Amino acid sequence: MSERLILEGFEPFIGKHCETTALKRALGYNGLTLSEEMLLGLGGGIGVIYWYMKMMPCPFVGGRNGKVAEFAVTACRRLGAEVTMIETASAKKGYEELKALLRSGEPAVVYLDMAYLPYFAMPDEAHFGGHVVAVFGLDEDRDIVHIYDRGRNPVTVSTADLARARGSKFPPFPPKHRLLKIKYPTEIGDLSTGIVDGILDCCHNMLKPPIKNIGLAGMQKWAELVVKWPEQFKGLNLLGALMNGFMYIEVAGTGGSAFRSMYAKFLEEASSIIGKPALKEVAETMRKSAVIWSQIASEFLPDSWPNLKRMRQLIIEKNQLFEEQEQGALDAMTTINHELDGLMIKAVEDLKKPPAFLTDVQKSILRCRDIESQAFQMLSSIMNEPKAS
Repeated sequence: MSERLILEGFEPFIGKHCETTALKRALGYNGLTLSEEMLLGLGGGIGVIYWYMKMMPCPFVGGRNGKVAEFAVTACRRLGAEVTMIETASAKKGYEELKALLRSGEPAVVYLDMAYLPYFAMPDEAHFGGHVVAVFGLDEDRDIVHIYDRGRNPVTVSTADLARARGSKFPPFPPKHRLLKIKYPTEIGDLSTGIVDGILDCCHNMLKPPIKNIGLAGMQKWAELVVKWPEQFKGLNLLGALMNGFMYIEVAGTGGSAFRSMYAKFLEEASSIIGKPALKEVAETMRKSAVIWSQIASEFLPDSWPNLKRMRQLIIEKNQLFEEQEQGALDAMTTINHELDGLMIKAVEDLKKPPAFLTDVQKSILRCRDIESQAFQMLSSIMNEPKAS
């Protein structure tokens, strides 16, 4: 028998990061209020990861701390919620788990591959299976699934689109039909322990990473490798590295500046809760870092290369359309895609000339690394100082 399960009562807002947005919506639906910035800090805060495998066309550079399948779970536990990650290889079981949550009156925090979501108007090959949304309804007779993404307004997809997005096997983050079962607290209690744990987790990840691709060491590795990209990647793959370098920092659900602006606000919010006013000073240093992260992003698609500059402008415009989700957004985004396709052909031809601007990118990465080294040394010192008796 076909089912119609629609939850009502969500407050519209534009989200900054997909996971914190989905959690904020689910919490809000249950009468609980937390900022996205606080959720980011509780989940583990910021980081750096430079990741490349041979089957990838170009590297992934991330700015958040925490593995894809762990970040939201950690945030929930640190705010006082009980949470279970459901994961399955079966599309049928994954769909039944989703419907069971909606039947219980709860929105589902779901993991999926962005490339299979038509409302993104993304290229078929642009797979990222670490994306998270809040599914708040479905209508099987009409073959519609209702979703809140980062956009102000909800969107819909077909059940087949949802199944493809949840079952994608593309690396490096296949979603595996994941969703969260959350038992929410009746109210948000004292967050002090969760905040302290989150900050210490963030400091350890940046200062003492388990591998050299992560944290400040990962930033150093990125700086060393970025000037070698023209030798390692050719044609569309090199262009993809430049485009992703901009998008992963500035518009791909990071709140801008690779989450640094968000983390600065978290530190300010946390300072009064845990009684450490010095965190506000670290927040100011983090804002300096945020400015340089945005500079790095723009340097990947610089003004001095007109076709790359125009691509940057169009990517920003497309992101604004996605976030507002007004009527006609998909058509406008598709039109932008057509212009981007033409520019990509020209840009690949341009890149036959060595992109000397990557030297500027390298300098900015190293400058940013120095600032963040200072910030995290300071943050670690503050968090490890003995309590006043």
